[in-house]
Order: sequence, then C-alpha cells, then structure tokens
Amino acid sequence: MRRRALYATFCVWFTGCGHGLKPRVCTAIAVDALTVTVAEAATGQRICDATVTVTDGAFSAELRPFGAVSDCNYSGPTERAGRYGVRVTRSGYESALRRDVIVTADECHVIPVQLRFDLVRIPIP
Repeated sequence: MRRRALYATFCVWFTGCGHGLKPRVCTAIAVDALTVTVAEAATGQRICDATVTVTDGAFSAELRPFGAVSDCNYSGPTERAGRYGVRVTRSGYESALRRDVIVTADECHVIPVQLRFDLVRIPIP
C-alpha cells in the first residue's frame, strides 16, 4: 500500500500521469545570451576588430568574434540571463552604448538577444 501511494505521488509530481503534462527535455548545448553585429554606418561593412564589452552589475566580459571571418559576430556570455549594458568601441569611430538589454531564460536556456551597432567614423580634421 505504501509503495502504491509513493508511486502515485511520484507519477503526479513528475509525469502528470497522462494529464497532458510532460517533463521538459533540455538540449545539451550552451546558448550565448547576446549576439552582436558591428558595422560601419556609412557602408554597412562588418567590423571584425571592435571591442565589445558587456556589463551586468559587477559582472563584466569582453565578447569575441565567432563564426566565419566574414560574419564578424560577437557572442557571449554563455547561459547567463541579466540586464546588460553593451559598449562597442573601435579606434577611429565614435563609441556606442546600449543600456538595459534584458536577457531572459526559460527552464533550459537563455533566450538570446541579437543586437546591431552601426559605428560612425570620426572625421579627420
């Protein structure tokens, strides 16, 4: 009797016992919170050597380009939800900043946010 009650409790808690509730199966991949594309405002040409820094309170990280060289997307931090400030700098261009970029998560992974920064070249006097 005790075993049957324990089984019934387990069944309701974890499987829903056929009541339409199925356990969530998460994939075994790591998801980056942010994907940032940096381009020159005038031409749209991708910039692959910018510095992309993200902060969330005391947390700070520099994102690195990933993928094919022609893609020049910056990605990270991995599996970390938060409220980010994203700063993009490159010599010869005005820096750019976005505040309050919110990354949320579901039961398994962060929900990635894609950003694009179009940097304006500093005029040469």
